[in-house]
Amino acid sequence: MTDGLEHPDLQGVAGEMRAEWRAETEAATEDAATAWRHGRTLQDWLAERANAGDRIAVTIGGQRFAGLVEETGPDLVGLRAVFGRVDLHLVPGLPLVIELIDHPRAGGARPRTGRTFRDALIERDGRSDTSVGSFLHPDGVDGTLYVGQDFISVVAMRGAETVLPLQYVTWVTARRT
Repeated sequence: MTDGLEHPDLQGVAGEMRAEWRAETEAATEDAATAWRHGRTLQDWLAERANAGDRIAVTIGGQRFAGLVEETGPDLVGLRAVFGRVDLHLVPGLPLVIELIDHPRAGGARPRTGRTFRDALIERDGRSDTSVGSFLHPDGVDGTLYVGQDFISVVAMRGAETVLPLQYVTWVTARRT
């Protein structure tokens, strides 16, 4: 017994119907992929890198940092670099380039999400072993970090104090020696 589509007179019609269905399915899949791609944010992309265990490099304010994404936030990327954690400030107008440098076949972890760059700075408040980078100090200023509402202060060992509006701080990490 046949289902009717195997009838010799209908085989050509059935083939055409399958080809049309396949083309419609492929077009719908392509449209969905395009809509998904257009709806992604930088945070989404960074979270995908963390989940995959990818190693990225970020060039920000004249410095290049490479590591695994540990945290993302509205204006924050936390990277685990070989020398320790570095918090990067993502602000509009800040020159920034991100490169995917290693995509392992396995690994990765869900990143911490939701904190701001200022939240990450507050966690380091009062620590004397801090390096802070800015537009005018791309190599960093070392000292004790103090966090205000819209600025930070870095006090060097001999007492010199550098005050930076928060919007110009590009990165912070434990002192790199």
